[in-house]
Amino acid sequence: MAGADKLQQVIGDDLFPNVQSISDVKQVLDFMQPVSQPLREEQVRAILYLQDLGSNQEMHPGGNPYEKLIKAIVDYREKIADPEFYIDTIEALVPKPPRPILMTGDGNFKKVQPAK
Repeated sequence: MAGADKLQQVIGDDLFPNVQSISDVKQVLDFMQPVSQPLREEQVRAILYLQDLGSNQEMHPGGNPYEKLIKAIVDYREKIADPEFYIDTIEALVPKPPRPILMTGDGNFKKVQPAK
C-alpha cells in the first residue's frame, strides 16, 4: 500500500511547472539590460580620452563635440550583449521540472540522475 501512495504522489506532481508571471521575468530582464555587457577597458579609455579632448574650452567653446560618440559607445554595448546572458537569466527564473523517478525490479523507486 505504501508503494501506491508514493506512485500517486509522483503522478500528482506538476510535471511541467508554469512560470508564475511573465511580467516578473520581463521586469528582471529590463532591470538587467543595462548591465548585460560591461564596457571593455579599451572602451572606457576611449570614453575618458574623448571627454578629456572635449573639455578643452579654447578648442571647443560650444561644449564637448564628442558627447554623441560617447553616448553611442555606452548605448551600443547593450545591443551587442551575449544572448546567453539573457537565456541563463530566464532559465534561473523558470522553475525546473522534477527529476524522473523509475521503479526498480525490487519494487522501490529510484531518482534518475540527469546526464551532463
